[in-house]
Amino acid sequence: MYHVILINLAADARAVAASAHVELRDVSPGALEVLLRNFGGIDPIENAVAEAEIRVQIRHESYLLTSENKKLILYDAHRRELPGQILTVEEAMQELDGTASSARAQAMLQARAEAGAVEVPSAGPVPPAMAPPPRASKPRVLALSFTAVLLLAAILWLGGASAADATIPDEFVPVAAAEIDGLQASLAGVYLTGNEPGQHGIVVTGPGEMKLFELAAVEAPRTVYAGYRPGRIGGKLCLATDQPGGVIEVATDGNLVYGGETYLRIP
Repeated sequence: MYHVILINLAADARAVAASAHVELRDVSPGALEVLLRNFGGIDPIENAVAEAEIRVQIRHESYLLTSENKKLILYDAHRRELPGQILTVEEAMQELDGTASSARAQAMLQARAEAGAVEVPSAGPVPPAMAPPPRASKPRVLALSFTAVLLLAAILWLGGASAADATIPDEFVPVAAAEIDGLQASLAGVYLTGNEPGQHGIVVTGPGEMKLFELAAVEAPRTVYAGYRPGRIGGKLCLATDQPGGVIEVATDGNLVYGGETYLRIP
């Protein structure tokens, strides 16, 4: 039985539901498979905006699944640095119930057995092993690691600051403080160049915050999180960000123009 948590999804995983958190205990394999099929059928644009996901716990393992174009992307929740696997529902169930892992282990054992049956020619006398170099003391290793982290953080901070300044034109005039709250509230929403793979979207999520993403054919949309500052250039409203492509122009019809593309606001 599985412990399942639905994030930003309805209880049956057929539709997105903002800020929803549904916890299901003792979910049978058949019921989980139904949830995954429902999840895979959700409109990809709604999925990208809602950032919906299904978390599954079984044994001592924890997984996270996202969906894109009727495919599931499976991640190891404890090792998020590893890339996700693009799977069908059947393949995802095999990963979750351990069938796929057992099959891989069996194939590895078989390969080792076959390799062990092959006689390996002698390569001559083996030279004596060299003593390993002395290890650095643990405090010294920790000190060096801490120093490296500080240096990397400083480089990234300085690089990010200079990149942000370089993208803001000299003629950019920030919006007055009295106007900014109402303006940011009116900008919140979803903007798309289209809903085909390779096309782009912008989600203004909150005051000074946005997401830029590119739709892909099977995997999850490639997403970049960015901040923005509203202002005007020559009287035209625009948003300055730390991303390449210049400022984002806010057209009079409420749409956005960025990087030579027009992003239509989705009602």
